[in-house]
Amino acid sequence: MEKKTVTFVAKMDEFLQSVVSQCHELGISEDIHIEAIRVDQLPLRPITPGALVVLSTKSIVAQVESYLPQGSKLIVAKRMLPYHNLREMLEIPKGVKVLLVSDTPETAQENVELLRASGMDFEVYPYSPGADYPPDVEIAVTPGEAEHVPAHIRKVVDIGFRVIDLSTLLAIYAHFNSDNFQKVTARAMQSLVYITKELNKEIQHAHLLSKYLEAIVNRIEDAVIAFDESEIVRFVNQKAVDSLNLHGIQVVGEKSVDCLPQDFYESIRQCEENEDVLVDWANKTYFFRKMHIVMEGCFLGSLILFRKAADIEKLEHDYRMRLYSKGLVAKYQFDDIYGESATFQQVIQIARKIARSNSTVLLLGETGTGKELLAQAIHNASPRRREPFVGVNFAAISESLLESELFGYEEGAFTGARKGGHIGWFELAHKGTIFLDEIGDASGAIQNRLLRVLQERQIMRVGGNKVIPTDIRVIAATNQDLQRMVQEGTFRADLYYRLNILPIHLPPLRKRPEDIPWLVDHFVKKYSFDLRRPPFTLSNETMKALLDYDWPGNIRELENVVEYMAHIVDDEAYVCHLPFLREVSHDSLQAAVMDQECEGMIAEYAKRGFLEEMTAILHQLKQGGQGRYNLVEQLQEQGLQVSSQQLRYRLKLLQQDELIHVGKGRQGSQISSKGESFLAFLQSTK
Repeated sequence: MEKKTVTFVAKMDEFLQSVVSQCHELGISEDIHIEAIRVDQLPLRPITPGALVVLSTKSIVAQVESYLPQGSKLIVAKRMLPYHNLREMLEIPKGVKVLLVSDTPETAQENVELLRASGMDFEVYPYSPGADYPPDVEIAVTPGEAEHVPAHIRKVVDIGFRVIDLSTLLAIYAHFNSDNFQKVTARAMQSLVYITKELNKEIQHAHLLSKYLEAIVNRIEDAVIAFDESEIVRFVNQKAVDSLNLHGIQVVGEKSVDCLPQDFYESIRQCEENEDVLVDWANKTYFFRKMHIVMEGCFLGSLILFRKAADIEKLEHDYRMRLYSKGLVAKYQFDDIYGESATFQQVIQIARKIARSNSTVLLLGETGTGKELLAQAIHNASPRRREPFVGVNFAAISESLLESELFGYEEGAFTGARKGGHIGWFELAHKGTIFLDEIGDASGAIQNRLLRVLQERQIMRVGGNKVIPTDIRVIAATNQDLQRMVQEGTFRADLYYRLNILPIHLPPLRKRPEDIPWLVDHFVKKYSFDLRRPPFTLSNETMKALLDYDWPGNIRELENVVEYMAHIVDDEAYVCHLPFLREVSHDSLQAAVMDQECEGMIAEYAKRGFLEEMTAILHQLKQGGQGRYNLVEQLQEQGLQVSSQQLRYRLKLLQQDELIHVGKGRQGSQISSKGESFLAFLQSTK
């Protein structure tokens, strides 16, 4: 009996492999012997005599005919798309532009015709290497020839090589007078049934997902309406139904102009895309946002979200009351830190890298260089950014209050202790970051307890008997020379080395003068905007004076100077407007204004717990100018235990409030006329 053989001939191995695999899957290889030969192999591999030769494309007919055995028949295969690989293509939205990529113009055009005949709804453009195509195409479909897809195409759908069409397979069986073709169609039908089952599962899953998403959207606080490109309402959640009083009205599937309140419809038509706007409707103010729905570059409609402005204001108020009132939020990011000098940018680069870890950071720099700003930025760039940020200033709180505030206390720990106890700052910072500012002012007792916290990551409340584990990151800061303090014995060496793991040195403003013009420009814009006034300029002499100034208060002082000028300058600032070059007298202050200032300072000192110390310092200075060490001795004789570092901080506050004058070198400090007025006011209130 003559052997039945089919020889498939093509240019590419991949096509031949896919055809052989197709013949095995459909059972053709059970009836007919299958051979596969590449065109360039024909000189070495002769075609079996009597075989039916099936070519992948008519473009190779001339190349194959000379190798065709006597009596063998040659046909060109009709090919179809591999329907089992079409799932990704079915997900492409209707009307989207698609590039059909193949190796030659002929095969590209053939594939385009196959896609169109298959009922695909997107716009198809044939492409082969070197061909032109629309520049806005973002998706490419290719039958196993992804290497020819242009580089800028965002999404590639590879459906695999085209397979032999059933009509060609029927022609093969007819050539050999075989009646087994029914088996082939049955197996092809099995594949279609399998695909149909899979699609049915997808439809059921999509239905459940639609119901699930609908339930979610119905439970969000915003009212939501979705339109298609023809402004037909496709979805409206319950919040929108309630807000617009659409109960009992058919909305979904209807034109929005017909089913929505007319004035509401006009309001949303006037909203720009992706802009948050306030709209007055039905005697209430609403917060509106309109967004276009775009998929694969194709416009599918619009989404409207709206909510009463009063609801948003209440939500914001509650949030601020819970977090900002506790001081648990870091509001500054690295983008809020200004400076373009090479030295400062190097600091920022180091800080960005350090932010990613959990190790302790030590910020070193003079007053006003932005240590707290940088600490908050590090926290907000760290994995703990969604957790609390707690700031503690060791110099701003009296020794008697500091321990209980840091570590908390149990009920009845001391006279006046709050019922139920009090949670400390370390506990509040759990999972987040604690910022220990002016760490150099910590007393010996506090240093001891801090060392234990850093070593064990555990705390014990004042009056408590159990340890509380804490997961915190520590960022410390100081303007003092901690190494010198360690040598002098005023700061524990082991605590210093626990803190000095990741040190960052912030340069003073005088060492980065190139940043001054840039910072001035930023602060001018900021305060001009705040005061709703036009920005002002600075004369060359004024800018030179700013560059020549030593800036002991660094960036904080520079910002204060610009804010001052923003209040008094008209169009251009001159040297005479600079406050650090002018003598400011307090003799002309009105009595009412002075009394109000004194009341505010008394309340602030009392709140911090050292009003008695401030009063004692002013009384001592009233007797004559004195140095810091003499003041420490005199205060201690009065029973006030104030360290040299704490006295320095209190003198700084008194100087900022203009109650004293601090002399240079050994001149000591002297009480000012305003300070004497403060003492007189204090005496009058007793």
